Amino acid sequence: MRPESIATLLQRYLAANKRGVEIYFDADEIDALLDAFELKEDFTHYEPLLALGLKLHPDNTELKLRKCKFHLYNEEYRQALDLLEGMPGVNSEDADLLRLECYCTLKQYEKAVSYVEELLRNHCDYIEDVFEFLVPILVDLDMRSEAKDFIERGQRFFPHNLLLKEELCYLLEAEGNYEEAIRICNELIDKVPYSYDYWYLLGRLYSQTSDYDNAIDAFDFALTCDDSDEELKVLKAYCFFMNENYEKAIEIYSELIDGELITDRVNALIAECYIRLEDFEQAYQLLKKIFDNQPQDSDLEPDETIYISFIRCCVETDREAEASQALIRAADIFPDNVRILSLLALNYLERGKESLALNITRKILRLLGTSRSKKHEEELGTLTGDDTVEFTQENLNKIIRYYKKIIHLTPHLSLHKPIPPEELAREYLKQKYNLN
Repeated sequence: MRPESIATLLQRYLAANKRGVEIYFDADEIDALLDAFELKEDFTHYEPLLALGLKLHPDNTELKLRKCKFHLYNEEYRQALDLLEGMPGVNSEDADLLRLECYCTLKQYEKAVSYVEELLRNHCDYIEDVFEFLVPILVDLDMRSEAKDFIERGQRFFPHNLLLKEELCYLLEAEGNYEEAIRICNELIDKVPYSYDYWYLLGRLYSQTSDYDNAIDAFDFALTCDDSDEELKVLKAYCFFMNENYEKAIEIYSELIDGELITDRVNALIAECYIRLEDFEQAYQLLKKIFDNQPQDSDLEPDETIYISFIRCCVETDREAEASQALIRAADIFPDNVRILSLLALNYLERGKESLALNITRKILRLLGTSRSKKHEEELGTLTGDDTVEFTQENLNKIIRYYKKIIHLTPHLSLHKPIPPEELAREYLKQKYNLN
C-alpha cells in the first residue's frame, strides 16, 4: 500500500476516533496501518486499532498473530500461548516461532523440543530458521544448558550452520571452556576469514587464557577488518600490559586520548603503565588530573584503585602532605575498604596519632571478622570488644593472621606494591612497647 494511502487511512481513523464513532476497515487496511505504526515505533494507537480489527474480523489469522506478538511485547506469555492454542490448524512459520518462544519463556523447554521434533518429522521447510530463532532466546533467558542442548540438536541436522556455531562459542566462553571455544572460533574464521566479530572474539578468548601474543595477533586481524572500535584497542593495549610491554601499551592508550573514549579512563590505564615502569612523576601528573576531577567532573566512577595509585605516587615523589589529604578523602568515600583503612592507620601511626590508628584497626578487624566462623568471631571479640583493649605481644599473631586477609579481599589491587599487612601491628607494638 502506498504511503499516501496509509496516511489517508490514518486520518480517517483519527477523525472517527476523535468523534467517538467506530469506523470500518477491511483486514488488509488494518494490517497496513499496524505495519506503519510498527515501522515508526509509535504504538499510541496500536492496541485500540488492533482491538477494532479483531472486533471487525474475529477469525482473521494475521490479526490474531499480531495480538500474540503484542502479548509477548507486554511479557504476557500465558495469554499469548492461550491465544495460539485456540487457533487449531494454523500452520505458519510465525505461529510456530511464537509458540516456541512462549514455551521457552514459560520454562516449558521439553514442550518446545517435542514441538520441534514434530516439525522435523513433518519435514518442515523452515526448520533451520527455527533453530536459529530459538537459540538466542534461550541464551537471553539464561537457559544456558537448554541452549547448549538445542544447539547440539540443531548441529546434527545443520553441522555447517554458522549462527549455531557462533552461539556455541559464546556459551563455551561463558562456561569458562576457553580452549574449546577457541577451537570453534577458529572454525568460524575458516568459513568467514574477514569477520571482525570472529577475530575480536578469538582475541578475547586468547586473553582469557593468558595467551597474550595470540590475542594481540587476533586483535590485529580484527583491526584490519574494522579499525574504529576503541574498546578493542583498549583490550589490545591490556594484552601488551600483561606481557609487561608497558611502552607499547602506553603508545596504544595515548592514541586513544584523541578519540571518543573517555579521557580519564585512558589516563588511569596509562598511569598504571608508568607505575610499572617506576616513572611515578608521570603517573602522578596523569592521576592528579583524575583526582582533581573526582567526583564532580570525572568520566569515571569513584574508584579506590585510582586513589591508592595516586597516594603511592605522592609518597614516591615526596608529596607526603598531598598523600595524607588524598588518604583521608579516600577513607571518606570508601569507609569500608580495608586496604585504604590500613593505609590510613599506618599514616596515623607515622604522625603519632596512636589512638586514631587503634580505632581504625579495630574497625578493620571488625570488617574482616563479619564473615568468619563463630570461633573467629570470638577471637576478634577479644581484640575489638573492649574500647580499652591494648595490643600485646600475645595478640600480635592473631592480628597478623587477620590482617593478611586484607590483600586477599581485594585481589585486583595486587597490581600495586602491597604494604605488608603485619606492618601496622608490629609498628604499633614497636612504638608502644619498644619491641624489636
